[in-house]
Amino acid sequence: MANISGTLEDREEIRELYARYAMTIDNADYDAWVDCFTEDGTFESTRFGKHTGAQGLRRFTAIYRESLGGAQVRHVITNLTFQLDGESGTGNCYLLYYHCKDMKVQQMAVGQYRDRLRKSNGKWLFESRQVILDGHR
Repeated sequence: MANISGTLEDREEIRELYARYAMTIDNADYDAWVDCFTEDGTFESTRFGKHTGAQGLRRFTAIYRESLGGAQVRHVITNLTFQLDGESGTGNCYLLYYHCKDMKVQQMAVGQYRDRLRKSNGKWLFESRQVILDGHR
């Protein structure tokens, strides 16, 4: 059996963080999405580059919103696993990304997130989040 690290409360808070991340970006609640990251947090993807800190993350959301062309998207996160060591940790999950426009739904990407987690001011947040899309390595 795998070694499970962290308290049950910490683990549940991290699961909620992963869900909140997907729900906020899918519903264009970009301020709440930025709040999923530490103050010096970093988001990095092959398509959109690397963005750091609240200002950089907000810049990313503007670029991202423009790229959607009015489509609704869904980030589906599965197979979440993470290891905690005190107030930091690492996480990994699969990503299925859907694009919905004009009554048509397309699966646009499959990949994974590689994360560094940190408890900051009593809350678990992403210190860094890297998107790795299958076929883009």
